[in-house]
Amino acid sequence: MPNQENETIIELNAISKRYGLGDAESYALHNFDLTVKRGEFIMIMGPSGCGKTTLLNIIGLLDKATSGEYKLAGKNVERISARKKAHFRAKEIGFIFQSFNLIPNLSVIENVSLPLIYSGYRKTRRLKMADNILEHFHLREREYYMPYQLSGGQQQRVAIARSLIANPSIILADEPTGNLDSRSSHIIMEELQEIHSLGNTIIMVTHNPALTTYATRVINMLDGEIDTDIKTVADQDLPKPGDPEKISVRILSKKRPVELEVDSKTKVVVSGKNVTVEKTAKPKVEEEPEEPEEKVEVRPRMKKIEVSEEKSEKKTAKKRSRVSKILDKAKSKAPKPKTKKKEKES
Repeated sequence: MPNQENETIIELNAISKRYGLGDAESYALHNFDLTVKRGEFIMIMGPSGCGKTTLLNIIGLLDKATSGEYKLAGKNVERISARKKAHFRAKEIGFIFQSFNLIPNLSVIENVSLPLIYSGYRKTRRLKMADNILEHFHLREREYYMPYQLSGGQQQRVAIARSLIANPSIILADEPTGNLDSRSSHIIMEELQEIHSLGNTIIMVTHNPALTTYATRVINMLDGEIDTDIKTVADQDLPKPGDPEKISVRILSKKRPVELEVDSKTKVVVSGKNVTVEKTAKPKVEEEPEEPEEKVEVRPRMKKIEVSEEKSEKKTAKKRSRVSKILDKAKSKAPKPKTKKKEKES
């Protein structure tokens, strides 16, 4: 999908969804008009039965409108084949449901990697990608747990990880905090806000008015039509994918400022809840050429050692020859002992 500033990604013109015939005829949506810019975080509110879930199903290509025109990324949905719709839904749209919809007989990592099957990834690659995204949601140590072994908040985080595994540009959430307590709801909304800061478009249905503080646009529906539509953030201030000025940082420590160097010209300083982006131009430092090391020749002393050994051997040989000569002289001068026969004759 093209990436343009303030691009219109979803456009609904006079969309109607009719159920039943004759006297039993009813409208879930009636002449509904909506334009969504890339990077918006839209919160849709209204009483039960006003058409919120039907609207999400039509936007997510899970349902078809009875009448009207739906343009997705500038293309008329009616002219797109069913195969291309399924491919677009698998690549560009992520779904988060209130009931989690995790497969009970699959582990956490298998549930998260499931959407990648339709994208043609092999099993090893799917599990590696699922492992990376579970680490982001602090669920890596539970990736081989079964869904029933997790709490409600953890199951919803697994569902969000599954919806983001294919890196979609549009995220549709149908009351993702409806079955959670206030603490788990806050964690889920913080995760969604971080995802939105990266430039993703989020359309979320909720009954909780306290969650509207996270949205850039709040729509109230009534009887299948828009009752009020309030924007809290201008279109030019919406986050864009790859925008270097909008950097999402998870603050781990609030005691001392943390400096993060994005590149050679950008530095992020985190101090408490304040995040500032500083741009610095670092001068190039020319490295001085290293002087070649002087080679010192070390001459072996083997010859001297051999000479000294030869001298010592010659000296010892001379000493031995002298001693042997002295012994020979002493033997020659010594008187010979008389034999027994001569003693008898005398």
